[in-house]
Amino acid sequence: MSDENDESNREAEKNARSHSEPAQDVHQWLEDVHFATLSTISQDEGIEGFPIGSVAPFAVDSDGKPYILIAEIAAHTKNLLSSDKMNLFIRNPESQGDPQTSWRASLIGRMKRVVSPRNKEKFSDEHLQNCIHVTDDEEDILLARYSERVPHADRYLKVHNFSFWKMESILKVRYIAGFGRICWISGEEMEIEKDAELEEIKQPSIEHMNEDHEDSMITLCEGSHSFVPERVELLDIEPRGILMQTYGPDRLVYSSFGKTISASDLRVEIVRLIKKARANIPSDTS
Repeated sequence: MSDENDESNREAEKNARSHSEPAQDVHQWLEDVHFATLSTISQDEGIEGFPIGSVAPFAVDSDGKPYILIAEIAAHTKNLLSSDKMNLFIRNPESQGDPQTSWRASLIGRMKRVVSPRNKEKFSDEHLQNCIHVTDDEEDILLARYSERVPHADRYLKVHNFSFWKMESILKVRYIAGFGRICWISGEEMEIEKDAELEEIKQPSIEHMNEDHEDSMITLCEGSHSFVPERVELLDIEPRGILMQTYGPDRLVYSSFGKTISASDLRVEIVRLIKKARANIPSDTS
């Protein structure tokens, strides 16, 4: 029976890889889904060492790794401080009928607190040795990306005792894309390489948007982020979205494409973002 199971598992993995690239699928699913089941190793008396899970909103950094925003008093924070081992489980939220016929994935790895200069004084030197250190500007960008999915997240990060925690490493991913499409994905396969062609056209594209299409970016802010700034400046373009700085009010705003794009897709995808935003703005019927 064991040999038959091993052969069945090998055949399932072969079928999974023959349909599509599993790592690409998982990166897309991380764009499609904004909530996951986060499991950490419990430290509570009587259930020490057992996994405990709960629903957690998450965002994805430019390197493709998920991160969360949780309170200092949260059980997951206590657990992660003792063991950084964790699992992030995502599944198709639109599946109907038997959920086992649809896709799901478990991202297994290690999660560490993100610390910036503005908040490092809250932690001991010993604790800081086991953190992901970023600049204040990098933390602001994390907040912009997260706020696209969780509006008003800045209230928690800046006012309450919350911190970002990020998957520092993805060790393996259990990939299931339906019957017969099952495999393990290594952490190396989940690594993202820079798109050289997109990098080449990025700066000219940013300059063009800032010089000729500020009005379109204001429309994007109004229709997709529910506020109308006085001015907008495009700061960055990456394969998953664009980062803007607004003035009046002063905010960093991230708008995702909802997928990974190539250089040849850039113009079409920016136009699509703006058209979608424009459709969300109520017509003036007065």
